[in-house]
Amino acid sequence: MPEAPWSADRIRDDVYRQKFLVLPDIIREWVAEHRSLDGASILDFGCGEATTALGMSLRFRPRRVVGVDIMADPDRCLPAAREQLGLEALPPNLALHRVARGALHDPRDRFDLIYSWSVLEHVDRRLLPEVLHMLREALTPDGLLFVQVAPLYYSAEGSHLFERIPEPWGHLLNQHDVYYAKLAHAVEDPDERRALWSTYRTLNKLTADELIQATRDAGLHLLRTYTTRDTYEVPPRLPEIFNEAVLCTNQVVLLGHK
Repeated sequence: MPEAPWSADRIRDDVYRQKFLVLPDIIREWVAEHRSLDGASILDFGCGEATTALGMSLRFRPRRVVGVDIMADPDRCLPAAREQLGLEALPPNLALHRVARGALHDPRDRFDLIYSWSVLEHVDRRLLPEVLHMLREALTPDGLLFVQVAPLYYSAEGSHLFERIPEPWGHLLNQHDVYYAKLAHAVEDPDERRALWSTYRTLNKLTADELIQATRDAGLHLLRTYTTRDTYEVPPRLPEIFNEAVLCTNQVVLLGHK
């Protein structure tokens, strides 16, 4: 059966374009030195609407791409792809699953590449060692793990609420009731406000160094690490309380193998 037609030229949503085109390109560039994605078995851990997983499956000829998420977001993959790409059916090399927290769809499955983009900051810190060990075990003997986290909690936009409360380090400078009042002023819908506040309150507050060490502790050997820094001027009060390097590091990216 021929693949369903689609075109990236139809994309009108900038976020969709970023997830479908830019993120897969970044991941491919990171792993290119170590393996090709052509014919690979790939896992998207915390796939959300699976836009990146779809981009990987359609653009790089992997044998298969599996996306897992604890929410029902993958159900929106095809409707979004119809709207943005003109795609009428998901490709046969893409499988999407809703899973329990800290679990995969099948503990016996193995992958040449596992990637996670802006997901691990949402994992319960108490479960993080177990999750990283689980991902390591899900790799083939020469498999790769790619992890990106941004924004890190202590960085300027680390609350994940910056689009609604555009105050650099506002979550560190305001007491919680004041910060919540600002969110309530910015977001009228109570369900949306509740979801945003829950996301903020459950962030695990990992730093770049802590995530790197946790990855090593899980038995992974790091091939490459990369961090980026905020360009905002740090308020004078904060370096008196927090490490300035932690305050300014807004992203960590790493690549590891078994």
